[in-house]
Amino acid sequence: MQTVSTTPLTVVANTIRGLALDAIDACNSGHPGLPLGCAEIFAVLYGRFLNHNPLNPKWAGRDRFILSAGHGSMGLYASLHIAGFEVNLDDLKAFRTLHSITPGHPECRETPGVETTTGPLGQGVATAVGMALAAKHLGARLHSPSAHQVVALAGDGCMMEGICSEASSLAGHLKLDNLILIYDSNDICLDGPTTECFTEDVGARYRAYGWNVTLIDGHNIDQIEQALESARSQTEKPSLIIAKTTIGKGSPTYQGSSEAHGKAFGKEESSATKSALGLPSDALFFVPDEVKTFFSNRIKIQTNRPPESSNHLQNTMSEETLNTIRITEVKPGLATRAISQALLQVIHDHCPSVIGGSADLSCSDSTLMKTGGILSADNYGARNIKYGVREFAMAAASSGLALEGLRPFCGTFLVFSDYMKNAVRLAALMRLPVIYQFTHDSFLLGEDGPTHQPVEHLAALRAMPTLTVFRPADTNETKAAWIAALSANSPTALVLTRQGINDTLTTSIDGALKGGYIVIRESDGPLDYSLIATGSELSLAVGCAAALTAKGHNCRVISLPSFEVFDAQSKEYQNEVLGNAAQTVSIEAQSSFGWHKYIGREGIAISIDRFGLSAPAKDLAQHFGFTVPAILNRLGVS
Repeated sequence: MQTVSTTPLTVVANTIRGLALDAIDACNSGHPGLPLGCAEIFAVLYGRFLNHNPLNPKWAGRDRFILSAGHGSMGLYASLHIAGFEVNLDDLKAFRTLHSITPGHPECRETPGVETTTGPLGQGVATAVGMALAAKHLGARLHSPSAHQVVALAGDGCMMEGICSEASSLAGHLKLDNLILIYDSNDICLDGPTTECFTEDVGARYRAYGWNVTLIDGHNIDQIEQALESARSQTEKPSLIIAKTTIGKGSPTYQGSSEAHGKAFGKEESSATKSALGLPSDALFFVPDEVKTFFSNRIKIQTNRPPESSNHLQNTMSEETLNTIRITEVKPGLATRAISQALLQVIHDHCPSVIGGSADLSCSDSTLMKTGGILSADNYGARNIKYGVREFAMAAASSGLALEGLRPFCGTFLVFSDYMKNAVRLAALMRLPVIYQFTHDSFLLGEDGPTHQPVEHLAALRAMPTLTVFRPADTNETKAAWIAALSANSPTALVLTRQGINDTLTTSIDGALKGGYIVIRESDGPLDYSLIATGSELSLAVGCAAALTAKGHNCRVISLPSFEVFDAQSKEYQNEVLGNAAQTVSIEAQSSFGWHKYIGREGIAISIDRFGLSAPAKDLAQHFGFTVPAILNRLGVS
């Protein structure tokens, strides 16, 4: 490789440091340690290595850069500014202020050039794995193997997080040679030196995963560039570049100390740091002319790109496709997980962008597309991903797939949604159309017992903004859930049963698509009971209504498969569905949390607000009062 002059990039690196100091001081908040410690890495990435176009930041053939250590966001924002992205000096001055495009941690919907939202440590690495996998998959499917690289920058905190291990193990298994992970190894974490908590041999760990590993001086520009170019040419292995750096480099007082990590230096220390770096100590947000010229010339090269060509499969669901789901015949009496799998076979055939997998449970959570093949390093074009028992990495990688234009789904048991919750949350924050299939949805899964029986999980998912949760009752409602999920521009959770269910003749796809609707209407006269249920308990509510009607009571049965969709309907519609009964009752084999906004303070919640037990489902239903006689007894009806 030809050696390049390091002088321009040294100036670029120090310019990044100065901009980061000024922005952090301006709001008296932020993390200067990483921007100062990784400035040479940013300089090489944006000044030499990344193949992208700042004037067209969504160019399909671009390299992707992910700052997994998202607290170092000012290093990224400063780099984007000087590289020519639409991030101006006023944006840097507005760092961490209301409605700015430079928030505290990078957010992909806010800032041009930010590929994914990061901040919770380690997730950027797993999302990068998903993006690298998407590039391999799309290249294989479209017969145009992608040349673009996915580069992630992680710190000690990322490397300590379990998700990083999960994702890196998977990347090595899949031989994602288009993935480069730069490890900012500065031996310092927030609480002090890493000698107090993190002394493993990271390189040995990654070699065991099947990665190529290189150790460099993270402040030596030639070494950085040589390592990156070597990683670009690597085949059959992802690459880890361990960059030894000094946190807060340039600060006379704080460099090399945990004090540099997460607080503004203040005017005096920032001025001293600038002087040490050869920058004007009294100039704020200073960008030297030679840096402006350097990137102006680079942009001229970057804009000379081939015509935009899509590397995406068809992602928009046609009415014909959605109608095919409607008319698909499914055997009656199946568990909703089995109904979903039957629909998934149709979806595979009609939705080419759908890809998905499971955390070693596809035979149980019913996520296998039977003709989709198993994705591997020898077959990147297959559409079933075996994630192994890596729920958290699976969820974050699914976000990476979605960011690349695919329509991913992933599956596990509902009780294990807690393992992946933070990745689901980031997908919701980014409004990514990821579909989560959570099965074994209540204590009625039976003998596996309370460790596997979800109780509070449904309420927790429903509490998450922009995540739509569907708990369908039968075939019609499961069809509606998939139609809604495939039509959505934000994530959806499908919450499905292990046990078989009874199809209710009066359920409706169109009703379920409104989130809630009347399944059985009352007779004329005052309404005695409104029974509201979801999922497998809808048939129980129908049975209760029949028993109450036989005893002379006037009853309405309401299905409420999606709180979020129902709440989005007009107040008039909601009131029409809920009615004005003398007594409103909810029936759901989960926590009662969240139900009283529908049933009122005086409403009766048939629920489970304790952990379950290990026994057959029939015995558990009897024990916890999920039978018609038990519910009538709760209502005081004999």
